[in-house]
Amino acid sequence: MFRNSREKIERAQQKSCQNDQRIFKQFCENTSIHGLKYLFEDGSRLIERCAWLLVFLSGICFSGYFCWQMWEKWKQSPVLTSVETQLYPLSNIFFPAVTVCNVNKVSKIKLQDALRNPKYANVSYSEMQSTLRYMTKLDRAINNERPLKELNQFYKSRNISALDLFKILEETAPSCSDMVMDCNWLGLTKPCMEFFSFLPTDDGMCCTFNSAKYFDPMLGIQSSASEPLRVNGNGYRMGLNLVIDANVDDYSVTTGKFDGFKILVHAPEEFPDVADRGFVIGPGTETFVAVKGTTSFNTEEVAREVAPDQRQCLVEGEKKLKYFQHYSRSACMVECATRIMHDNCQCRPYFLRGGNTSRLCEFTSYTCISNVYEDVRARGDKICDCLPPCTDIRYDPEVSYASFPGRGFNLTRTFKRLVQERNLSAGTDGTEYFKTNVAMFHVYYKEKTGMRYRTDIRFGIEDFICNYIFLLFRSLENESDIANCFLLSVN
Repeated sequence: MFRNSREKIERAQQKSCQNDQRIFKQFCENTSIHGLKYLFEDGSRLIERCAWLLVFLSGICFSGYFCWQMWEKWKQSPVLTSVETQLYPLSNIFFPAVTVCNVNKVSKIKLQDALRNPKYANVSYSEMQSTLRYMTKLDRAINNERPLKELNQFYKSRNISALDLFKILEETAPSCSDMVMDCNWLGLTKPCMEFFSFLPTDDGMCCTFNSAKYFDPMLGIQSSASEPLRVNGNGYRMGLNLVIDANVDDYSVTTGKFDGFKILVHAPEEFPDVADRGFVIGPGTETFVAVKGTTSFNTEEVAREVAPDQRQCLVEGEKKLKYFQHYSRSACMVECATRIMHDNCQCRPYFLRGGNTSRLCEFTSYTCISNVYEDVRARGDKICDCLPPCTDIRYDPEVSYASFPGRGFNLTRTFKRLVQERNLSAGTDGTEYFKTNVAMFHVYYKEKTGMRYRTDIRFGIEDFICNYIFLLFRSLENESDIANCFLLSVN
């Protein structure tokens, strides 16, 4: 009885196995997958079946390998940036901010007047001049600990604080009205000067046109928070036109070995790192700065499905800055430097923003903050988590220049107006003053439209599956052609 039941089980298993073989054979005979129907074709020889089995397995392996390569490529670069349009309207792009820095950081006349204050009765002109040289060019502090320590003791003994010294710098620096002889925005002289702000930078006190909001309660600086300016056309008549005066006879503390100005064209919310990125304009030149505006943005799928370390950029709101309203990479680097200085030096320089609780650096800390600043410059990508924004505006300036003033300039209304406002001679002396002190420059969009880039997901899971199936069938199709050739040669 036990043997009969065992035989029944074996017959049932054998019948089930035969049914499975029959179903698989029917599938192979009727499927459109290349090669499978030849595995069970009646009358085919063993070598033919082995060849087709090898072809089928090779196709699976090849398609699997290519799909793995596709997956690795997606992991390394899951997003794709492409040009969306080359005709992006200029009215959708903010006009760039323009920062103008006189290479002379301190007016000789203003410094002489400032030292008449009884608070500075025991400070000589040369001592204050040396002090302001360190304040306007940080790298002068490197390997100069001893003179800095002596300066610090000198001012402490006279009850002069770091904030007092900044006020001296702010008071004696050439102001916007000192530098800008003539300002023209979109063909109008008014209200052009209202768009300028007198702000601290890494190159001393400078004038910034079209800057974003700036607020530093400790220094008592607060700029306007107006919406950044826009234009609707290209060409220098649809931009900013300035006549600027270097006043070389009033030089006292300079940061360069030349006369003139350093100019930086940047996004309104960016920190104006003029010392690193600015270009030079000398007296006696007329400079045309033709700007190409380029914008970039990301799709919602990128923000939602791809992590920041994979897309290598930050979407709006992913990282908040403490002292800047809008995120930018330069602003993030500045805050990173400020944070490291607070940790290592327990203070900050005047040109880096801070709150009421942040302490301005005394001279004994200048070597420390100089080293931190240089370290952030050199290794910022490693020590600061500052990815670029996914939605960004980039301004690429194209600079050209010629000698100024030209032969006919003294006949223009601009020349006559400037001579009258500055009490200059309308003759040869006035023209000579312009050649040795004055520069003119124009900032404008070069093209009528800008370029816009779009960052999107390279492919989603649906695309991956479709590509896998496509690769599988293509591999099997190619392998079946090879197998047919092989079998024909055998036959």
